[in-house]
Amino acid sequence: MLDSPVEYLVLLVSVLCVILMKIWITPENQPIFNVYRTPNSFYWPKVLFMYIIMSLRKLKENKKKSVEELDRPQKLSYHDKAVDAVYFNAGNAQGDYLVTGTARRKNKLIDGFLFLKVASSNLGVLETPKVPCTSLYKTEDNDEFSAEGLKVTSLVPMKKWKINYDGLMKETANPKETHNVQIDVEWTSNLPHFSFDTDIDILLMAKCMALEPWSREYFEILKDTHQDHYEQFGELKGTAIIDGKKYDINLDSCRDHSFGKKREWEIFHRYGLHYISAENGDRFAVCSISAPIMFSSLTLGFVYSARDKKNYPIQSCDLKLYQHGEGGDPPTDYAFSIVAGNKDYTIQVNIVDSPYFYISKDWECKVIERLCTAEINGKKGWGVSEWEYRNVVGKKVAE
Repeated sequence: MLDSPVEYLVLLVSVLCVILMKIWITPENQPIFNVYRTPNSFYWPKVLFMYIIMSLRKLKENKKKSVEELDRPQKLSYHDKAVDAVYFNAGNAQGDYLVTGTARRKNKLIDGFLFLKVASSNLGVLETPKVPCTSLYKTEDNDEFSAEGLKVTSLVPMKKWKINYDGLMKETANPKETHNVQIDVEWTSNLPHFSFDTDIDILLMAKCMALEPWSREYFEILKDTHQDHYEQFGELKGTAIIDGKKYDINLDSCRDHSFGKKREWEIFHRYGLHYISAENGDRFAVCSISAPIMFSSLTLGFVYSARDKKNYPIQSCDLKLYQHGEGGDPPTDYAFSIVAGNKDYTIQVNIVDSPYFYISKDWECKVIERLCTAEINGKKGWGVSEWEYRNVVGKKVAE
């Protein structure tokens, strides 16, 4: 029997010492596929510590950049791999899709591509002539998201963008078959944007950070590789003229804008992104990323609730990249669950087409733009799932 407070204190200290010793001597778990780290004995103390730090930081740094500052071409940094990138994906219930990206780099380089599928044309997916290469070059060194017939223009910050294309496009299934294509579409939105700097779920981020081995070098890498990034759902409307025949374009869309000191594609092991619109107006952006020098397993994203008219950050997601296509062949029929706004969602995904390209001038990564249909809690949906894999052999992959 314990008869005094001192004895209780001694017992408590003894128990704590045993727990700390167990934590200290427990070996690190071997990362799955030597990439994906799993929780170790220090995991929950690290989660708590990082949650407190990020909560205090959020209270201190609550000022957001103005939309006028964000939603425009950004000045490229001094770095050779400086980046300012915009990306749009879109789809509808009828099976029409459009995906395009333009990333401004140094020396007049644009990492650019465009995919178009108009179901009623019966031509399948069309792609820009250089695909799978994405190295496009501007004639002038300016701040435009444009090169070789493709142009993306900001008209009203967070409200309106323009996408134009004029040139040849080839059939993905039959690359020798080309078509004259003119695209004139306008992206509009009255929905809130979601900042990956200020709007993410702090506890989820703390859990992802706690998986990694911490050091001064680790946090310096996080700072050095940081990019501003935000996403926003909207609508894409306009026309596409294919070989003289006009088609109306009316798509649900998501876009993003990323910029920072540098973008080094070689640090990404792989990722899987999902941008899905549901028939009830809900929208889903779910990002699973593995960039081992920063995060071996990072989950981010948000849900736009049509009922509440607001964005909710994702609080949890059970999509584990190592369980899906680690060898380079991503799944085409699968499902995963997320929680956002304290509501559970089960998302079933079925891939319809999978055009791909190799990003940037050295072909550092293979990116697959997976046009898809979906079912979310029984509601029909559609959109694009972009999956990326590191390409360690560069342009030799084409040999």
